[in-house]
Amino acid sequence: MQPEPSLTANPDNQTMVERSLVSTGNTYRMKKAIEKARSGQETTIAYLGGSITQGFNGGEENYAKLSFQSFADQYGTGDNVKYVNAGMAGTPSMLGLIRAERDVLQHEPDIVFVEFAVNDANDELNMTAYESLLRRILDSKKQPAVVLIFTVTDTGYSAQKEMESIGRHYDLPMISVKDAIMPEIEAGAMTWLDYSDDTVHPDVKGHALITEFVRHYYQVLESEEKDNKPVIPDTTVYGKVFENMVMLDATNTKAVTTGSFAEEATIQQFPSGWTHRADGGNDSFVLELTASSLFIVTKESNDASTGTIVILVDGEPKLSIDGYNTSGWNNPATKLVFQEEKAGKHRIEIRMGLGSETKEFSILAFGVAK
Repeated sequence: MQPEPSLTANPDNQTMVERSLVSTGNTYRMKKAIEKARSGQETTIAYLGGSITQGFNGGEENYAKLSFQSFADQYGTGDNVKYVNAGMAGTPSMLGLIRAERDVLQHEPDIVFVEFAVNDANDELNMTAYESLLRRILDSKKQPAVVLIFTVTDTGYSAQKEMESIGRHYDLPMISVKDAIMPEIEAGAMTWLDYSDDTVHPDVKGHALITEFVRHYYQVLESEEKDNKPVIPDTTVYGKVFENMVMLDATNTKAVTTGSFAEEATIQQFPSGWTHRADGGNDSFVLELTASSLFIVTKESNDASTGTIVILVDGEPKLSIDGYNTSGWNNPATKLVFQEEKAGKHRIEIRMGLGSETKEFSILAFGVAK
């Protein structure tokens, strides 16, 4: 089902649609994917992002599903175009990178849309993670076309400026919801409620708008020549230190000891973690690994029975993490444990914090870069 977006149906709003296309980038990979789909070969489109990509407030009429269907109808030959939605609510590009292999790259996509502009802070750590993620996807087995989508909040926040500088460095296609709708809102030609019924997430009308922006990108692309095969530059904008990130959980990691943390199903998105129960005691979870960077993914909950953990690296206290958050909904949260210039062997010890010995806590996964 593809509802006609009321705002873009008005010819006077063609300027808004045109403004959404920041750049078509190098056309080689996308034209190759389109040619593949037209020939009847199996072609996979993946969408990686936060709750907007997951489809929050859009249901089955979300921009990912609608733009996939539009591509399949226009370029496919039946059911040869496949769909992967790897959106996950409340998550930044760092967590997207940690789960990239599991949720996206194992499907060997030909096209990947990436949407994290309202989930990422526009600081160096987040942008290094974002750039590392893009390089990881671009250099993956199928060398897919990568399209960047920049969304925006009702206050105008978006990490677009920083992300756009990265996108231009790699000559990637970029689509901006911010560039399209904010001038319309400022001019009084539309309101935020024409796009969203909360502060962040597009509603059905908003998802239809984004879909129209993606369709416009394909339309413009059709009129452009196929570029030469792109070369991933050795230089970076923010860095690539997390590019080889791998995810560790109970399925592929052998702890020295799990201590008072038991291997068990945690949350749907990360079902193979370790949980400390209220009656579990306070023996440390210990992991030995070689890494230059380590991230930990934990569960946030608004249940007051959730406690705090303390993380020690090589015997030295590094940080504490409180799993209790009044706005938590059993969602994954990602924290940097350490980052060094060179990979080294480290002993990671995790135990419940003072006063949390009889509380619960879930470790969902780790992200390790060497």
